[in-house]
Amino acid sequence: MKWRFVILGVSVAAMLCVLALAPAARSLGGRPIPFVGMSMTYYANRGGDFVSRPVVVLSYDAQSNTVLIRDGTDWLRVNVATREITWSTSSLYKVGDAVEYWIPTNVRVGSLVKIISDQARVVGSATLSVQGRNVLCWQLYIAWTDSSGKIVAEDTWYYEMTKGLWIAASFVQYDSNGLPTFNWGGHLASTNVPF
Repeated sequence: MKWRFVILGVSVAAMLCVLALAPAARSLGGRPIPFVGMSMTYYANRGGDFVSRPVVVLSYDAQSNTVLIRDGTDWLRVNVATREITWSTSSLYKVGDAVEYWIPTNVRVGSLVKIISDQARVVGSATLSVQGRNVLCWQLYIAWTDSSGKIVAEDTWYYEMTKGLWIAASFVQYDSNGLPTFNWGGHLASTNVPF
């Protein structure tokens, strides 16, 4: 009889330990992205004006392996495996473009990653702050040139290394004299994606 109480006590203690450690284990690995309910809010300077850009994953279709995303006023259906847009109401994002919200996690310096309709190169890494936490990111870069080779626009993106989530970006466009004519610079202000 005494052994039954010992076994019961050890079993209860083990179960309590598992329950106590479960939230910590989930926060370490988290869920893969994208997931239904995943949300990100970006704060940005768009041509001198403050803008807030809310993005949320609303549903998942297992048959087509796509997610429905709302980005501000735009709707997108995105293939999870390829990040390519299969349907869009956006004037910026076209069918066949790759969304910028996340990238593959198996990239290295020198890798090319499709973002929207162009190939950006992983050029290095940087540590950024998100919601008060330091986040190690891949830095991606692309420049567009005119016929003489002069840079007319350039874009830099930062993506968290283990999840591939978009953390920040900086875009600037130049006139023929090399003076800036437009910019967009922003960062992730809040998210429910665990790091």
